[in-house]
Amino acid sequence: MPCQWLPGLRAQGGGHAAAASSATLALARQTLGDGPTGWAVETAVWMTQQVIEQVPAYGGGRTPFETLRRSVESSVLAALSGLFLDARPSPELVPVEAVEGNADLVHRGVPLDLVLRGVRIGHACLHQRLMDAIDAEPEPVRVTESHRVSELLFSYADVHASRMAEEYIAERNRWQASTEAARYRIVDDIVAGRRIDQKTAQRTLGYELARHHVAFVVVADELDTPAEMLRRFAGEVARAMDGQGVLTVQAGPSDVWAWTGRLSGSAPEAGVEVPVGLRLAVGPVAYGVAGFRRSHVGAREAQGFLGETRLCRHADIRVRSLLASSEERARWFAEEMLGGLAGGDARRAELRETLRVYLAAGRSPRRAGEVLHVSRNTVGYRIKRAEELLGHPLPDDLLELRLALEIVRTSRRAD
Repeated sequence: MPCQWLPGLRAQGGGHAAAASSATLALARQTLGDGPTGWAVETAVWMTQQVIEQVPAYGGGRTPFETLRRSVESSVLAALSGLFLDARPSPELVPVEAVEGNADLVHRGVPLDLVLRGVRIGHACLHQRLMDAIDAEPEPVRVTESHRVSELLFSYADVHASRMAEEYIAERNRWQASTEAARYRIVDDIVAGRRIDQKTAQRTLGYELARHHVAFVVVADELDTPAEMLRRFAGEVARAMDGQGVLTVQAGPSDVWAWTGRLSGSAPEAGVEVPVGLRLAVGPVAYGVAGFRRSHVGAREAQGFLGETRLCRHADIRVRSLLASSEERARWFAEEMLGGLAGGDARRAELRETLRVYLAAGRSPRRAGEVLHVSRNTVGYRIKRAEELLGHPLPDDLLELRLALEIVRTSRRAD
């Protein structure tokens, strides 16, 4: 038998226009009457304010407020109808406006845990208002209805939360699939060097292109690593680089391409700790649409040198990457230039590194010794020994010799 107290509910303040659809309002008036429907409209305004106050992510302007109010109002009307008819809660009782509002939260990036927190807050607020109304009833009604309404309302809250979670996940998957495809097409055009409309691209990507960029690639060791884990780590990398936002694109089942913006063209100084199971390749800093592509190409080149290491920066392999298309020819070149200095033992490696630092220091034994933490006499001895293994004194034109030293150094590191 329908409860007798609920039809007596009335709005106190008035002046609030309904937000739910005309179909929802017509059904509510047919079931409940004008008084309870007006009460629901007024109560929904207060509930919406409470949810946004406690979960600010729900708000952000008039449109988000009205979208949430429409969802809350339709849910209150559905709950009152269920209580009035003493109907058992079911997923079908969750109104379409609530599902639509849920989709808006997905599109605005409000996390599921906050969405469900808002649902719980809303039901707690509705329970409070209904208990206030029931407390005005005679004691027999108050005792019986308090128990019945609490039991039904909290069962409805469980059903509501479950339906919202299911719809949220389904909508998030649909939304990510559609936006991811659009974003990937834009990124593919930029990386391929095709012309784009920059304003349209920025709007689709949600990422500013007219700034300095650092591109990086996050790679998982296991193919079944959740994509969300890769994206989350990409966000951590961007923060460690003092990046301004992050753009991620799923490039395959186990790798994510990412970009973050920087205020200047200086290389990021912050270190990045790469967790077990993931690997990270980082490109150079570059500006604008062309820089977006350039940094990404550098990151992809660094990715090819990850090997057994978990972090590779393009700056570490840029010389070797120039010759990466012909590994054999690069090795031949280095062997021809270095002669007996090209061997793989530790002693020759020490001599090559000393020679490399010595040449980079402008042939200064003192400065080279400071870098290597050895005496200038030790540097001098090693340079003399290196010349013996080269088979000739150091040439005047050092370009090819320094290039050969860099090829061997980076190839040994990659190996």
